[in-house]
Amino acid sequence: MTACFCTVFPFGARHLNLSGVLVPSGFNKLTALHTLGTVNIGRGKATLQDISRLTRLRKLGLAGINMGNRKEFCLALSALSNNLESLSVRSVGNPGLVGCLEFDDMYSPPENLKSLKLYGNLVKLPAWIDGLKNLVKLTLKRSMIEHANAMQILGKLPSLKTLRLLENSFQGKELLFVKDEKAFPNLTRLVLILLSNLTSVEFEQGATPNLKMLQCYGLPSKSKVSGLKYLRSLKEFMLDDDAMYDKSFVEGLRKQLAENTNRPILKRYS
Repeated sequence: MTACFCTVFPFGARHLNLSGVLVPSGFNKLTALHTLGTVNIGRGKATLQDISRLTRLRKLGLAGINMGNRKEFCLALSALSNNLESLSVRSVGNPGLVGCLEFDDMYSPPENLKSLKLYGNLVKLPAWIDGLKNLVKLTLKRSMIEHANAMQILGKLPSLKTLRLLENSFQGKELLFVKDEKAFPNLTRLVLILLSNLTSVEFEQGATPNLKMLQCYGLPSKSKVSGLKYLRSLKEFMLDDDAMYDKSFVEGLRKQLAENTNRPILKRYS
């Protein structure tokens, strides 16, 4: 069964603005359910207890994680760890949301995850994220990551192919991708959108050897992108409206791409 919960219960689920839906009791009987989301769990723990019984879930979306329900959240994910491949977690506000996502010793995160989306004010990455050896796609949004070693942690994820840093997910001024055989070995797509503090994106020679697509949107006007000529697998650099940037900035990008032996093209978002 691969329908989302709102399709299964078109009249029972009640919308809760943009933070998911509230669901009726008894849905834990849908033991063959494969996809569930996005469910708001902020008003009670019973929903999480019910979700933990849906052991065939492969895709799960949750909103409303807080310190009051974090243990039930960890228990539910541990119960689903064998089959869960995609997880989306949303929260509004709550500086330091990462505390709500930390697992106790008796529970473990879903190690088989292939896709993870974290929306909310984390400040730092959850400690368990470096254990997601099967993770292919990671999206961070409004996570306000401050720690400079965040990229080093993410770079150690051996299966990561797509990294999307969206809307103030990263608070640092510089993104530096270094030459390291163990750093982002399989990354093919990097998306940087609305990172308001970012002033520099730099690729060292030999870094991200398999990066094929780099997408940038809403970069600060004085930001700098360098090292594009070293990206030996790059095929496309996607940029939003040229008018947002100085002529010299765009010309610099074109020059770097022209110096890249793989001859990547500069494209604009349509």
